[in-house]
Amino acid sequence: MRRRYLISVIIMLALVLLSLQIVRAQDQPPQDSADDQASETAPGVARVSLVQGDVSTMAGDGGQWAATTVNAPIQRGDKISTGDEARSEIQLDYANLLRLDEHTQANIADLTRSRIQLQLSQGNANFDVLEGSDAESEIDTPNVAVHPNQPGSYRIEVDPDTGDTIVIVRKGEADVSTPQGSTTVEEGQMITIKGTDNPQYQVN
Repeated sequence: MRRRYLISVIIMLALVLLSLQIVRAQDQPPQDSADDQASETAPGVARVSLVQGDVSTMAGDGGQWAATTVNAPIQRGDKISTGDEARSEIQLDYANLLRLDEHTQANIADLTRSRIQLQLSQGNANFDVLEGSDAESEIDTPNVAVHPNQPGSYRIEVDPDTGDTIVIVRKGEADVSTPQGSTTVEEGQMITIKGTDNPQYQVN
């Protein structure tokens, strides 16, 4: 009788311990999910894939402009600038490319697997989104924010004197936002945004 009682107590204790382990496992997030979230927000590294003419970069922690070379790494916060008759291309990841014409300056404001944010202060740039891109992209100018909605080719031109912006959607579709509102620009359309304090836009 006593032996049966001891066996019953042991079984009950084992069941209690098992239930506690199950509760703890449910409270903890899945390891794969935590790893995925970490990889989504981990800083990425782009690379300079084309240098033609005078192309310079400045590290995000300050310092001076320095001549860059092909395969040079570009990180979040870095700036890149092109001189007279210069061209450059930056592979932001496997599916997003930034091409800069002469007299163009861009800042890599954010660069992760899930988010790319660029700031174009002056000049002309092409932003290409290829199939399979995982990143949400944004290109900011002095008076507008451009959000490509799908794979395509997007040209952004910024007047260095006025900050006026022209966005041409050669392929794809993009949302273009100002403090006054936003509009969708479709393939084959061009939008002109004038002014920085109270920008006005027109779609052609």
